[in-house]
Amino acid sequence: MIRRNRRQDRSYGLGEESSPSSSSASSSTPTWKFDVFLSFAGKDVRLNFTDHLHHAFKRSGIRAFRDDEGLDRGEVIKQQLLQAIEDSLCAVVVLSENYANSTWCLDELQEILECRKKFGRQVFPVFYDVDPSDVRHQRKSFGEALAKHGKRFRKSKDKVEKWRYALSQVSYLSGWDSRGRHETEVIQKVVEAVRNNLCSKLPSYHDNLVGIDSRMVEINSLLEIEVDDVRFVGIWGMGGIGKTTLARVVFERIFGQFEMFCFLANVREISERKGLDSLKSELLLHLSTRENIRGKHSCMFTHLGNHFRNKKLLLVLDDVNHASQLENLAESPKWFGAGSRVIITTRDSHLLKSHGVHGIYEVKTMGKDESLQLFSRKAFKKNHPEDDYFVLSKFVVEYTTGLPLALNVLGSFLCGRSLLEWEETLERMKQIPNDDIFQILKVSYNGLNDEEKTIFLDIACFFNGWKRNEVTQILKSCDLHPTIGINILIERALLIEKKILNGETILEVHDLFQELARSIVFQESPGQVHGRSRLWNLEDVSEVLKNDEGSGAIQAIALPYNLDGEIEVHQEAFSKMCNLRLLIISSELKFPRGLKCFSSALKVIRWRSYPLETLPIGNQMDKLVDIQIPFSKIKLWNGMQLMKTLKFIDLSNSKDLVETPDFSEIPI
Repeated sequence: MIRRNRRQDRSYGLGEESSPSSSSASSSTPTWKFDVFLSFAGKDVRLNFTDHLHHAFKRSGIRAFRDDEGLDRGEVIKQQLLQAIEDSLCAVVVLSENYANSTWCLDELQEILECRKKFGRQVFPVFYDVDPSDVRHQRKSFGEALAKHGKRFRKSKDKVEKWRYALSQVSYLSGWDSRGRHETEVIQKVVEAVRNNLCSKLPSYHDNLVGIDSRMVEINSLLEIEVDDVRFVGIWGMGGIGKTTLARVVFERIFGQFEMFCFLANVREISERKGLDSLKSELLLHLSTRENIRGKHSCMFTHLGNHFRNKKLLLVLDDVNHASQLENLAESPKWFGAGSRVIITTRDSHLLKSHGVHGIYEVKTMGKDESLQLFSRKAFKKNHPEDDYFVLSKFVVEYTTGLPLALNVLGSFLCGRSLLEWEETLERMKQIPNDDIFQILKVSYNGLNDEEKTIFLDIACFFNGWKRNEVTQILKSCDLHPTIGINILIERALLIEKKILNGETILEVHDLFQELARSIVFQESPGQVHGRSRLWNLEDVSEVLKNDEGSGAIQAIALPYNLDGEIEVHQEAFSKMCNLRLLIISSELKFPRGLKCFSSALKVIRWRSYPLETLPIGNQMDKLVDIQIPFSKIKLWNGMQLMKTLKFIDLSNSKDLVETPDFSEIPI
């Protein structure tokens, strides 16, 4: 009789979010707790073949039950074994020389075949150093064992006959004959078969996703799984665009074709919270058994490539934001075996280019039809809106401009709510951005350095849709570095650069990112307008300029067109704005008492139709780089000396101008 060591099984599933045990089952097919049940004779194979096979299952993320693990002390062992068989998706039967000597094994085999008949479970026989025909006809050790059982159970002849029939049945199933073959080869074949069977039974991650198939076609063209090289492929796009979802679908569809696989989620977050060593440990824990790494010297974590270079591996590194993460987790294709694929999701395309990925897939926003379908699934649990909600649903689609995250969040929030609640929510959305969405989008912003944040906020608050050349000139005049800064924002999907008819390009900010930027500025001083760094709202700017409520917090003002008439401005309106570097005026302003001074910190003034006859001379503007006041009413330069810092000046169409500035001090 086989000696049994009763201890709790601890094995690994496919990942925290895709465990097979969580899949739904019909009433006729029970949910499985184990991916595979191992039936074997311990005397023959416990310490060699079966142990190696069990280890290979663990390493591949397959939860295997074997009879010396997973059984609690004090319970009826045999009943637990039979229950474990019923709770397993499939079974591997290792038929060795002494298999039929064990009545335990024969009872297991009988139950395994019964579950095959009842539930359609797969059974995979391995003929370990035995001839399948000896099993089929009960010859040699199998015949001898059954003869002994016949004498022992002479009063229960049906039992022995059922065992004979079970052995005959299993011998006809497709399996593997180990004779003349390396054990590792047989084990690999068994693992592949079990894994493929498991893949076909797992719940599909993409059943309820919209527009996934067309995106998968493009991803597959980059991956080319059938090619036997090593490839790194990037999935890039803005926050909330669906990079992680797409990567999970890809992972689910193809992991069965790899020897080892791992979806390493939240790389950025784990790296920032726990460090790179924690990431390396987690990767090894996914791809190895705990016993393999417990107690080993920490230096093993510095050479992950040594663990994988001979393995065909599928690795997904999700939400990468720094080169050091790639250098430590997947530095080179040389780390991996032939046919391996490494998929990297990120908001930073330059990170992918600098790492030399094979190809980059840009995840784009959804079209209106797809957006409406996705939103409807969340809000109404079907593919289209309810008739009474159709117009409001179209508004949501317009508001979210194709961002899946926003569609999901808003759809879930509005689900089951009344028309009045919808109307109030959508009205509030125009004024107060949705917090859940913005916290995710803000991750991209938080990853910028201080100057990049300044450039992003300036463009998002003031220059959305402007020509890149013009924006670059303005920002450069403000002592920023816009060439590299804008490129970084584009690479991180915070900006979009689009070509226009004349070959120039414009910069666009996704509507939600623009709202994010303005929300960030608003939070600088929620209750007091003058405490914010940037002002663009007509009412806010008017309040500050009219009531002389400027402060040192204000860095930039862009006053939009005012269609309701002139705005009255206090003569000291700019005197307290000691850090105002950028002033853009497009509205008509009225100065009842004139204007005493500008801010001495100003570097850029863009003021179309400047209404006064002279520039204020109350202070020295020795930092001014760019002043453009076309169509102005200026008559005299009023003795204001042009600074050596000045690089751009535009007084065109100022028809009242009778005296030009002295250009002699301007560097050529």
